[in-house]
Amino acid sequence: MSNNSTKACGLKPLALAVGAVAAGLSFQAPLAFSQASALEEVIVTANRREESLQSVAMAVSAFSEDMMRDQGIVDLKGITERTPGFTMGTFNPGQPQLYIRGIGSNEDGAGGDQSVIVFIDEVYIGRSAGMDIDLFDLERIEVLRGPQGTLFGKNVVGGAVNMITRKPTEETVMQVEATLGDYNARTLRGLLSGELSEGVYGKASFSTRRRDGYFESALNSIPEYTGGKVSDTHDINSDSARFGLRLTPSEDLEINLSAAYSTIDKLGQPDHFIEPPSAPGLSYTVSAALIPNYDKKIHTGLFDTAGYFESTAKSVMARVDWNINDDIMLTSISSFRNVDAENSDELGPGGASGASPLMNLYASVAPLGSQMLFGANFYTDESDTITQELRFTSTSDGPLQWVGGLYYMEEETHRIESIGVGIALQGIDLNLATGQPNQVVPGTPFTLLPYIPGSDDQLNKTTSMAIFGQFTYDITDKLSVTAGARYTSEEKEMDRKGTADGLALLGAAIVGNFDFETSEDWSELTKKVSLEYQQTEDVFWYATYSEGFKSGGYQGLAATEIAAATPFDPEFATLYEVGVKTEWMDNKVRLNASAFSTDYEDLQILQLLLPDSLAAAGVNTGVLITQNAADATVEGLELEFTAFPMENLTIQGSATWLDTAFDNFSIPAGYSAPANNTTPDRSGNELRNAPDFAYNLLVRYDWPLASGATLAAQVDWRHKDLVWQDPDNLAFAAVPEYDAGDFRLIYTTPSGNTQVSAWVTNFTDEDYYLHNYPTGGVGNATPAPPRMVGLTVFWRNN
Repeated sequence: MSNNSTKACGLKPLALAVGAVAAGLSFQAPLAFSQASALEEVIVTANRREESLQSVAMAVSAFSEDMMRDQGIVDLKGITERTPGFTMGTFNPGQPQLYIRGIGSNEDGAGGDQSVIVFIDEVYIGRSAGMDIDLFDLERIEVLRGPQGTLFGKNVVGGAVNMITRKPTEETVMQVEATLGDYNARTLRGLLSGELSEGVYGKASFSTRRRDGYFESALNSIPEYTGGKVSDTHDINSDSARFGLRLTPSEDLEINLSAAYSTIDKLGQPDHFIEPPSAPGLSYTVSAALIPNYDKKIHTGLFDTAGYFESTAKSVMARVDWNINDDIMLTSISSFRNVDAENSDELGPGGASGASPLMNLYASVAPLGSQMLFGANFYTDESDTITQELRFTSTSDGPLQWVGGLYYMEEETHRIESIGVGIALQGIDLNLATGQPNQVVPGTPFTLLPYIPGSDDQLNKTTSMAIFGQFTYDITDKLSVTAGARYTSEEKEMDRKGTADGLALLGAAIVGNFDFETSEDWSELTKKVSLEYQQTEDVFWYATYSEGFKSGGYQGLAATEIAAATPFDPEFATLYEVGVKTEWMDNKVRLNASAFSTDYEDLQILQLLLPDSLAAAGVNTGVLITQNAADATVEGLELEFTAFPMENLTIQGSATWLDTAFDNFSIPAGYSAPANNTTPDRSGNELRNAPDFAYNLLVRYDWPLASGATLAAQVDWRHKDLVWQDPDNLAFAAVPEYDAGDFRLIYTTPSGNTQVSAWVTNFTDEDYYLHNYPTGGVGNATPAPPRMVGLTVFWRNN
């Protein structure tokens, strides 16, 4: 509840439940393919204790270190491509937007939160600027789909990504991996782990990745452009290191200490513009005029300065596991994490000055009377997060298993967003009416509104506390019941300053002048109940009811003091899910399925709206606003399988069907839809990042060689239906349907400790997009990488 408001839970039938019970879902077996000829048991910690994934009553996908290496998974994009219902976009470079089953968040203000949360060793990573993580030195990744409001806590209304790093080992382990590829790609990774002294074990690992950009500026081939060479963008430039220390003073006590450091330093990501059905914006019109066959050249744009994104993340963590007695374990997890990021982008041609060779080029082809927006956007985003969890877990073998504990988080985020705009008109003689000489000729931009800066300084402190518990009781040797609850109390304190410095478009303020402090608090009880039935050793059924809670917050960039100071309310999720997990044919086939329906109330939606004040001034460019705009329903079916139909052949795949809709969603009073947007009532529209159908299929064959080595050929194919990227379901702002695939040829030495992989990503060289959004009267799309080839060598000592 938000102070005095409470959530009402409605009961809704599972429309797809019958279909789900017939098949099988929610798992990708983390196999080391070169060694696998039958299914292996997979251990996960989705319920905060080690369990076989095939007996966990929720939809979970798991990826081991070997599986990620065999499939070339190096970042979260690779995980999303192979997990049912999981999608990712990037509005700003270095800030992934994660969605599971159509639920996520695009809000990046200091007072906002994500809906899909990343955890590293069970430590909460809340800011999107800290989620662009290089996947190395990991034991496994678990993706939990659907709200996880009991054990994982606040904001996990869409799902959770749980990354488990490798612990320091008793035996000496050394690993090195090197990659060379297209676009000057270079990767080097290493790991050293082993015993330092009796009962003391250490680990050090690192990863460095480089790759040139694949998105080029057409200005480099236009003779009329006089601004010099423009760098290609969408590059990779990251470094990471991780250190660990494991102490075992006694057989009942284990202490794990870790520290991590990572940096990203990359260029910005200019967009490829997509034409709307009517009244295309000037950015598309000029690009299409200057770049022949522009619509098909998705890796080419018209930009002179790409901007940049930089971030540094530092963290330390201490975990203590103490077996108090034979029945109870106490776990304490303490952490501190700092993320410091900044991003700079130009808005339109000319940047802050409004005068540049690119602006002159725009003016040379723009229709007479065209308005050309120019400006710059810059932000810094620094957050300090402290978390503490105390957890008690039962360890006995009796029919009752339980876990319970306390959680505390304090996060301070300081975000300063500076934005400035100006407007130029092309070839307009404003003096003609007065009879004065024409001072502006066609092809020359005329500054109507000079560049005027403004800033929004947001300092938000979030304090969150929770008490939680969950138990599982074996009613019989086949039937069990699980129940749990979590009570969360959260407060946000906002200190905010808005400085317009006269920032206005034709008299309508974008950022107002304000200086205030405010706070708001919310609390909620979220619950979970499930029934589990182990029909046979190889068939497991479950039915789950689960709730999720995402706290309220404050706007990002705000137009007025009222908008900046008025919080939006929490959103709530209620999940109904049934599933079955099966293994067949003497451990040769795993087939799992789940069907679900999730009701969302007061969904927090970031949307592009046109304030009445701007519309009255003749401006048709909207502003981004987060509001509790909608109730929604998400229904779906997910299937996954792994099979060894014959010796040396592996087939693995998954499929997702989603049916999503806003149940009640209208544009609020005081706003209207910008140009090219649709009706004020979005009820019935589909949610963003929720394809109707998607699948991935992997086929691999291993040839044993006479020397004892193996040679494997592997094809990984994926399909995704059209994905809406805004609540208006605008076709020009969507990510169209696509198919793409990767190919790998893998040689493993007889000893098994060296592997050489030749690979091709996007081997059909498919043109497709990763993200899109509507602004400036066009779609602003982020193209996926073109075909790339490379070679990876991996070695370990055992």
